[in-house]
Amino acid sequence: MKISLKWLKNYIDYKISAKELSRRLTLSGLEVEKEEIIGGDTVFELEITPNRPDCLSFIGIARELSAILNKPLKKPAIKKFKLPKVVCDIKIDDYDDCSRYIGAVLKDIKVAKSPQDIKDSISFLGIRSVNNVVDITNFCLMECGQPMHAFDFDKLVGGKIIVRRARSGEKIVAINDVEYALDPSILVIADAKRAVAIAGIMGGKDTEVTETTKNVLLESAYFDPLIVRRASRKLGLRSDASYRFERGVDRSMVYQGCLRAVNLISYLAGAELFSFCDAVKGKTKKQHPIEIIFDPKKAVQFLGANISVAQVKNILTKLEFKVASTARGKLKVSPPSFRLDIKEDIDVVEEIGRIMGFDAFPSRLAAINPVNIATDQKRIFKEKLSSLLAAQGCSEIISYTTLSRADLAKAKVPQEDLVYNQNFLNEDQEILRPSCLPSMLNVIAHNFKNGQKNLRFFEIGRIYLPSGERDVLVLGLTGEHAHDWRAPQPKAVDFYDIKGVVENITHALKSEKILVQQSNNASLDRIENVQISLAEKTIGFLGKIQKDILSQWDIKHQDVYFAQIFIDPLWQQDIKYQSAYTPLNAFPGVVRDVSLAIKKDVSFQSIKDCVQALAEPLLKHIDFVEQYLGDKIPSGQKGMTISLIYQSPTKTLTDQEVEEAHQRICNKILNEFHAIKR
Repeated sequence: MKISLKWLKNYIDYKISAKELSRRLTLSGLEVEKEEIIGGDTVFELEITPNRPDCLSFIGIARELSAILNKPLKKPAIKKFKLPKVVCDIKIDDYDDCSRYIGAVLKDIKVAKSPQDIKDSISFLGIRSVNNVVDITNFCLMECGQPMHAFDFDKLVGGKIIVRRARSGEKIVAINDVEYALDPSILVIADAKRAVAIAGIMGGKDTEVTETTKNVLLESAYFDPLIVRRASRKLGLRSDASYRFERGVDRSMVYQGCLRAVNLISYLAGAELFSFCDAVKGKTKKQHPIEIIFDPKKAVQFLGANISVAQVKNILTKLEFKVASTARGKLKVSPPSFRLDIKEDIDVVEEIGRIMGFDAFPSRLAAINPVNIATDQKRIFKEKLSSLLAAQGCSEIISYTTLSRADLAKAKVPQEDLVYNQNFLNEDQEILRPSCLPSMLNVIAHNFKNGQKNLRFFEIGRIYLPSGERDVLVLGLTGEHAHDWRAPQPKAVDFYDIKGVVENITHALKSEKILVQQSNNASLDRIENVQISLAEKTIGFLGKIQKDILSQWDIKHQDVYFAQIFIDPLWQQDIKYQSAYTPLNAFPGVVRDVSLAIKKDVSFQSIKDCVQALAEPLLKHIDFVEQYLGDKIPSGQKGMTISLIYQSPTKTLTDQEVEEAHQRICNKILNEFHAIKR
């Protein structure tokens, strides 16, 4: 928006320099981006924000300065005409597209060059002078912000105006000599035969005002901002008129702007108002402005300065707000019709602040009360957990918490009692995940497609159950171990690798040891499928993902191992079992191995539980060594070797003491599981 300071002085008297004027306008929210001297006149280029279309005119800028400088606003005198009885023929097809259309027919016009002062005024703003009629419409546009257009009335077929949507295949040559193809999404001004203007954007070449024009139909209207914006973008055509219609012109200025233009055309072109029509839906009623109950103390509270009620009233009155006092010292404030951005009392505070100048308020430090913010122990635990996993060669991932039904079905995750996302944008965001398995598979599949096959991933995330949100630790392992020159052949990761990762975590946390038991999780392999327990509570599961599930994600020829563990039980164990120093045992331990032939369905964990239940005081540790399945083992059995360490904290054990303890344990195992010692 360009403004001429010489032209601006027609509406407000000010004595300050151009530099100070620029500063005051910028501080009020009307940023002066550029200043230049044209023909002895200073021209400002302002950046007007989209919420302030009222400032896209000289009167709008002068109104702001009137409040900033506390000077009176001088609006142009507009002579009120006695409207003629003849009504020009105007029809609006849809009042949603055009809520008001005023047409004024002026006869016996003398089209000529404009007076020099009008030519200079608009040319300094970059508007080309055409003739007195066209220049007056441009002059009024810049003065009051209301776009208008003049048609050669004698070129309108049927002498009528129809505001309608364009027809399919319809075309128009605009006054810029470019032909535009129209469609029904575009609003046009038409006569009885064809479109003569693109509504709110530009008039047509066929009906433009020329030196031979004798009669003019002057248009002043309100078009829907959305329909003008869409048409402008579709056609790639912008104008000063569309710039204002897109942001919303002042509805009350439709009539006032028309009268101002009729005044000037009558005076400068010797025209006579012959006919007039104000097409509006129903009766023209004044819209009741919104009323805001405003407490002046709120301005003091937010702006941090002493502001009197008189100052508040003066500023708001200069901005053409209606202000009335109410009981208890409050004010009833009604914003003008051109200030649709004022909706609540805090908006009124902003108006007072920007007009007074935010730089005028005293600077002071805000009072800050110290607050003791408790340390988030759970967050610290998660960071500790992350470090433990990274130390084991795992890489952290972050996946989406939303899933589709299809992903849940592919992973065989139960779909009862799901938590739905009510505002999802696509099907991949429909459900808040009840399991992290689909998320992990999506990440692994993405890495496979990009050539990465040896993966050790973890995520500390969240799942969503009907009972609430739960923090979980998720593991995903696949591919081969890191290359080791000592190994002749690369070794693929297996069930015991992922189980070992989980055991290493609980060991590092000094918590109770985990217990794994055979499970029947629908997503995991029938054999390598266990649930994890800690302190006699189930905390998760781990195992090998079924082959048919992997094929759904196009993961082939490789095993994928997965674990999901609730974090809260681990955290509670970490709090319960704090690290404490234990001195090293100074006495040597004695190792005894035992090889057994035992039923295939007996797990090492069950043997370990059996031995620990014996509470042998000399037993320090029990460990799994190997498992053998071969011809030398009876049918239905397997060979298993376990290692036991015996140690005393007070002395060196004798062979007899170790043998007696070892025999008690072996007898317990043989009797309990009907095993055979090999």
